[in-house]
Amino acid sequence: MESSEGPHTAPYGLIRLLQKVAVAANEARTVPEALQTALDEICAFTGWPVGHACLRGPGGELLPADSWHLADPERYRGFREATERTRFEPGRGLVGRVAASGEPAWVEEVAADPEFIRARAAAAAGLHAAFAFPVRVGREVAGVLEFYADRAVPPDPSLLEVMAQVGTQLGRVVERTRADEALRFSEAKFAGIFSISSDAIVSVDESQRITFYNVGAEQIFGYTADEALGQRLETLIPHAFRPRHEAQVREFGAGPVPARRMGERGQISGLRKNGEVFPADASISKIEVDGKRIYTAVLRDVTERKRAEEALARQAEELARSNAELEQFAYVASHDLQEPLRMVASYTQLLARRYRGRLDQDADEFIGYAVDGVTRMQALINDLLAYSRVGTRGVATEPVDAEAVLRRVLSTLGPAMEEAGAALSHDPLPSVTADAVQLGQLFQNLIGNAVKFRGAEAPRVHVGAARGEGEWVFSVRDNGIGIAPEYRDRIFIIFQRLHSRAEYPGTGIGLAICKKIVERHGGRIWLESEPGAGTTFFFTIPDPAAGGEPR
Repeated sequence: MESSEGPHTAPYGLIRLLQKVAVAANEARTVPEALQTALDEICAFTGWPVGHACLRGPGGELLPADSWHLADPERYRGFREATERTRFEPGRGLVGRVAASGEPAWVEEVAADPEFIRARAAAAAGLHAAFAFPVRVGREVAGVLEFYADRAVPPDPSLLEVMAQVGTQLGRVVERTRADEALRFSEAKFAGIFSISSDAIVSVDESQRITFYNVGAEQIFGYTADEALGQRLETLIPHAFRPRHEAQVREFGAGPVPARRMGERGQISGLRKNGEVFPADASISKIEVDGKRIYTAVLRDVTERKRAEEALARQAEELARSNAELEQFAYVASHDLQEPLRMVASYTQLLARRYRGRLDQDADEFIGYAVDGVTRMQALINDLLAYSRVGTRGVATEPVDAEAVLRRVLSTLGPAMEEAGAALSHDPLPSVTADAVQLGQLFQNLIGNAVKFRGAEAPRVHVGAARGEGEWVFSVRDNGIGIAPEYRDRIFIIFQRLHSRAEYPGTGIGLAICKKIVERHGGRIWLESEPGAGTTFFFTIPDPAAGGEPR
């Protein structure tokens, strides 16, 4: 180590060494380049013949790097080979201790250090003293530099102190290199995303000239990148919208908001090369680079979506018209058809009263068929009218006390339940957002079915309610005849009957009306049943208080 007086004294030499490494670190383009400079300069300053660097691998382990200073490569080849075979565990050996502690370390005689892993190879190469220091990136030890002398040398605290600073300088190279690699990766990643994006991505400078134009923009606007770059952005904007666009850009540039997402300002219009104007959604952002502002817009052509929306709107309008016509037909059917039916019913009933028993038995039977047919036709027309009006005549939903609705239904069903010997129990029922009339119709149909489709035992009906996720789940349970599994979906279809009219009267529309009412409220309806053991119908009604969305 230098020790002469004057400008080459040890302290001055240490300062010069630190300066050289700092300059080299700043000028180095890669980490290996900076490490090699440090190894060469430190070996030159100390006169030690061997210097080597270890760096963190991808898995975080410390590995020998290919950066060496060897005064005599042939003499120290065995030591180099032994080093390159070594994996340095934290806390073990000179390099491991430095990696674990993050502090420089000195070994006066490696042969006397029981933890020095390469003692035999060092002795064969004639190496004795050693010191090492960490390459630090913040608190992380990114690497370790180690040096070896061909003689025993006592520790030099001043040298180790300077080496710690050298390690900090080299750490800055590692940090800068990582940042550069991350930036290159980011640029490559985003360049790849931009290039394959089907959306148009266009950047402009403060003068509104196009500086970036991706493949998606080529496909949407029809201009190639060569044609678009350098042109003013107004080339892509319909003439009628250009003045407003310039005002909006000035407003956005002066405001504090760095970006606006698609849809925040409504749809915009773009202009293709062929002169076609098309609808688009757009996002815009702004950044400053070297004191200059850059605007970037991401634009999505929504022509097909607009066509689909217009087609859907036409279909909705047609459906509304069709529903109105259906409702009008249902009204006409219920009014105009029932009038002659009432007349037929009146005269057949009159015939039954006046001539029953006065004609022969066949005549009495025929009159009975006529009266029954007219009665069933009237019931069928009324049920069809009720079914058609579920979605068109329902009132707006509002908070409704379900228990009060149930009480009204029971007062209506009272005579039928009393005749059947039915008993009904219920849980406390909540207030729900619903159409009170239709909720009553729903309860009436389900409870009426429970009473109608009974077995040998007297009907026992229970109405329950439980809170679900964003909804109330109601249940109507009975001890009736039950429903076979293969019919559980079929029974909600209009006119589907599982029994003859002689067994159980009805039109086969009641459960279809229930399903339509539940779906109008945004809920679901289903059942669980075991033939001969009863049925439980479940239906849901959204609960706005728990995040549900009533219709």
